[in-house]
Amino acid sequence: MRSALIVCAIALLCLVWLAMQVAHGQTPAFDESLRRAIHDAANPGLTRVVEAVTLLGSQAAVISVASCAALILFFQGRRDRALLIAIAMAGAELLLWILKVEFHRPRPEPFFGSVPPASYSFPSGHALLSFCCYGTLSAVCSSRRWLRIAAAALILSIGISRVYLGVHYLSDVIAGYLVAILWMASVAVVYRRLATMDR
Repeated sequence: MRSALIVCAIALLCLVWLAMQVAHGQTPAFDESLRRAIHDAANPGLTRVVEAVTLLGSQAAVISVASCAALILFFQGRRDRALLIAIAMAGAELLLWILKVEFHRPRPEPFFGSVPPASYSFPSGHALLSFCCYGTLSAVCSSRRWLRIAAAALILSIGISRVYLGVHYLSDVIAGYLVAILWMASVAVVYRRLATMDR
């Protein structure tokens, strides 16, 4: 539990610092240089792969995956884990909505002629939701290290895909991960505290 609290504190400090930088317009040079560097690596084949990867982090995809997993766990009698997934995703959605409205950061100009999403840019919903979805599933559904590594690789790939496609700045993606880490660490602390009380 102590490690989760430390992670929570570090993530909060980093998020507050990054949010202040964004709010005061201190990140454009960093964001634009990374956007150009990632876009310079673009090619048609890679773009098709990235477009497929980014779909796995969409709101529809992560909610569907999380809901199916929660239902399966519920009917298997593992209701505490089903509830944990539901709480993780519900909290992530709420935090995402609050932060996007609070910062109302405009989207960057997308690459490849794609239509930018209607929502604000900060933080990245794909980064936040994919972290909470696939991170939680890999934690509660399996103890296999390779599965957790695969989940981490997928989450990272989804974040990079948003910058590659030009629909997010890198600072948006980093913020999404920090919010997810903060939220998941908080959920872990509460979950472990309740589990201890039930013993």
